[in-house]
Amino acid sequence: MLIAIVVRLVAEQEVLLPFHAGRAVHAAVLAHIGGVDAALAAALHADDGPKPLTCSDIMGGRSSAEGRVLQAGEGCALRVTGLTEPVAAALTTAILTRPPTTWPVADSTLRVVGAQCDPAADAWSGRTTYEALAAAQLTRMERPERQVTLDFYTPTTFKSGGMHVPLPLPSLVFGNLVDRWNAFSPIALSPEVRRFGEEMVAISRYKLESRSVAFKAGSQRIGGVGRVTYRAIGGDRYWLGVMQMLADFAFYSGVGALTTAGFGQARRAER
Repeated sequence: MLIAIVVRLVAEQEVLLPFHAGRAVHAAVLAHIGGVDAALAAALHADDGPKPLTCSDIMGGRSSAEGRVLQAGEGCALRVTGLTEPVAAALTTAILTRPPTTWPVADSTLRVVGAQCDPAADAWSGRTTYEALAAAQLTRMERPERQVTLDFYTPTTFKSGGMHVPLPLPSLVFGNLVDRWNAFSPIALSPEVRRFGEEMVAISRYKLESRSVAFKAGSQRIGGVGRVTYRAIGGDRYWLGVMQMLADFAFYSGVGALTTAGFGQARRAER
């Protein structure tokens, strides 16, 4: 099971939020999960590998010299996704079935006014399964397209060779997506998908800019935001289908490093 939930919030008085509140959102999500499954929350916190959870930054407000300001009565939102059945079930109970009334963000508290898991109500929400994603692209009669365009809405960066690489290169994007897919999906993909991304997928068009995000202990993380079109220069129907399937998966999984802290929120561009 894969799930994406959008939580709507409102400020009851003027509040000043951090420039980047992704880590605060993650802390609150873990607390909500802990309220229904303490062992799962502890495991998610302790795990150093790929995490079956992503969290966005707070979306809304205006930038100021000190941070992000929300006026009294102004709305904003956040997004959280789950990539396994236990995480999806915990998020459903903690946020949809028994929604919290308030949401802490650093030193501020916002009021929860709704939570969506319906793409008809909010296009950033929804639910599906790994089997459905695979069937949609790998069993279709027509030949899959050779290109796909991804929009990177929040800073996206990758850990590669001991460095953070703030560019969504084909090898990094599709290598990261196949690693996440194989970590959590019951349908295993060949590790050769990574080599396909390295050798057979090129960038045909892009519009990117870099963003700097203040992180732990005064450090900075640089990530890329914008739009990239990837084109397969080789590969048969299966490999093209896998490329399209992983592009669909990015909506739930996020892309790159630090996806629990608001980085790597991405999705297929609307055709």
